[in-house]
Amino acid sequence: MQIERDEVSGQNTTGHEWDGIKELDTPIPKTVILAYILTILYSVGYWILYPAWPYIDDFTRGLTNYSSRETVLVQLAEANSLQTDRNQHLLDRPINELAEDPSIRDQYETSTNVLYADNCAACHGQNLKGQKGFPDLTDASWLWSGTPEEIELTIQFGINSGHDEERFAEMAAFGRDNILDKDQISSVIEYILSLSGQDHDKKNASLGAPLFIENCATCHGEDGKGGPEVGAPDLTDRNWIYGGDSSSLRETIWNGRKGEMPAWDQRLTPTEIRKLALFVYWKSRDQRK
Repeated sequence: MQIERDEVSGQNTTGHEWDGIKELDTPIPKTVILAYILTILYSVGYWILYPAWPYIDDFTRGLTNYSSRETVLVQLAEANSLQTDRNQHLLDRPINELAEDPSIRDQYETSTNVLYADNCAACHGQNLKGQKGFPDLTDASWLWSGTPEEIELTIQFGINSGHDEERFAEMAAFGRDNILDKDQISSVIEYILSLSGQDHDKKNASLGAPLFIENCATCHGEDGKGGPEVGAPDLTDRNWIYGGDSSSLRETIWNGRKGEMPAWDQRLTPTEIRKLALFVYWKSRDQRK
């Protein structure tokens, strides 16, 4: 690598050459250097005046202690207030009346689909059909009734959620807690299979009938059709939350069940909860037509 002086410009070369083209060792323009200096000074000044550097659980506040949080919170509050005013008519009318008003459905169904997707679809599915452990919201089997009023209360307070107004439901662990032995549970399973019209052992089912009346009928009813007042599911249909085959029933009866649904009254506004209740009611009713 040989440094030379360029005859045309009078500048030294760097010694680098590509295909006969030699690179000049041209100084950086003063304007660029000045821009670099100003940028560094600006950055240092910003670090000193404004929040800039993160800690493990905090950040530097800067001399100005500037924060946009309050501004954002005020803007959100204003937006929520405006939205509440626009939707106040949803709270001024009874929900069962809104549910039967076609104009309300036309106005809110599409937008509420997004609200449902953001808050409910992870458990109940985008199509509201549910999955194992989470109820199908499109059938006629409701744990606490499928009226608009009851759906709204369930969304608002949740199930086994810890809320003061929660809907509470728990199935005992009949096997684990030695309430019934294995043979008795087998007989109860055969009886439940018979209630839902599935293949079953008739002899065992007859033995399971009195056990069912003694241990299960308080919640599920003597006919097995469930108890909406206590959140007990109907055992005579094919709409199972945890599965209705013999193996799934054994798991349920042996270990018990205590499903949970969060309370949404601290996460969503009253109008959003009402919209969701209407949306679920509309979709459920559509499936039963």
